[in-house]
Amino acid sequence: MSDHSVTTKTELLEAINHHWQAVNQAINALSEAQMTTIQDGQGWTVKDHIAHMAAWERSALFFLQGKPRHEGLRVPEAIYLSEDADRINAAIYQQQRATPLPEVMANFHQVHRQLMSALEPITDAELLLPYRHFLPDEPGDGDGLPGINVVYGNSANHYQEHWAWMRELVEQSSNK
Repeated sequence: MSDHSVTTKTELLEAINHHWQAVNQAINALSEAQMTTIQDGQGWTVKDHIAHMAAWERSALFFLQGKPRHEGLRVPEAIYLSEDADRINAAIYQQQRATPLPEVMANFHQVHRQLMSALEPITDAELLLPYRHFLPDEPGDGDGLPGINVVYGNSANHYQEHWAWMRELVEQSSNK
């Protein structure tokens, strides 16, 4: 995970666009077989990583819309509220692993367009409001991170993080 952060909407949009283009350029260079057959130690393929990124990006979209993030992730509320990232990610994986690649890719692009549209009317000041402003009824202690951090962490930073893992997966397969 990157320790880089953003503090303005302009920086956020630049980071999202930069990492979105980079991850898509890299994904587009892969064959369908590379995206669907090479697995890591947990059984994840590149396609599974893409579905995972889309789910978390959808959770950021729902966050901005004031909707429960577990609904964006499409996981049960109890699993989401456990705050156990491995458990949440396992639920996303189980839900998405049989989804065909074209559907995963279409969803990945659709969710991204929706997030970018949702960001258009939001101001810097609004993005700096705390988590609790966006989801006042979600359990938890304190006000939470600024909204900008939630969006950045589930978009630009997440693309960068997962592309590193997907690249390693493909490179390891090529070296066998």
